[in-house]
Amino acid sequence: MSERLMTPEDLKQITGRTRYGKQAEWFQVAFGYEVTRSFDGAPIMTWALYESLLARRAGLDAGNEKQPTKRTKICSPFA
Repeated sequence: MSERLMTPEDLKQITGRTRYGKQAEWFQVAFGYEVTRSFDGAPIMTWALYESLLARRAGLDAGNEKQPTKRTKICSPFA
């Protein structure tokens, strides 16, 4: 996988959108992912992250699921 950033042209080609806000919205709708944005609102996305999102959507990223965390029961002396 490549860690290089997507260019503005790459983002336009993938999302089909030219406006930064619409590109970010596309990633939210397509993958449920809130993309990191630069100071001017442009989405910041690496090719590796995009490929990972595609794999997760296709069901190929099952090995990276987080284990449920154990919760500690807190007992209050006032209850």
